[in-house]
Amino acid sequence: MSANPLVGTGLIGTALLGVHAASVWFCTGLVWTIQLLVYPGFAAMTGPGWLDVHARHTRLMGRLIVLPWLVQGLTCAVLLVWRPPGVPLVLALAAGLCGAVTVAVTVAISVPCHTRLAHGWDAEVHARLTRTNWWRTAAWTLGGAVALAMLLVAA
Repeated sequence: MSANPLVGTGLIGTALLGVHAASVWFCTGLVWTIQLLVYPGFAAMTGPGWLDVHARHTRLMGRLIVLPWLVQGLTCAVLLVWRPPGVPLVLALAAGLCGAVTVAVTVAISVPCHTRLAHGWDAEVHARLTRTNWWRTAAWTLGGAVALAMLLVAA
């Protein structure tokens, strides 16, 4: 019998997978909303109030995404080191890769685009932001599928 009854019954592993899945799916829902609603809507708000609209978007988006994204990253890191019984390393690696893609695209492309848009509307920058955000959308969606797969295969 295990010294820790929570580990022996799988409650910690189930909780870890549940928290991971919840954080990934929150981010997935948010990125789809941004991709299909927010970014296209930016094109209709290019007038004199653009700087205020963009500043508000950036401020509120930061508040919405920071905690679930951090939780996703932390749970992913744990899953790479320790996995509940039945969860193969390949799924944890896939989750980590999906998470890494969201970070890489955000840091390398999205943040610089938003930095430029914070100084004024630029249709080319907006088009690049919207086009490349599909990479984050795909990565988070795939990461959500991986999170569900881990829940399903966990013993």
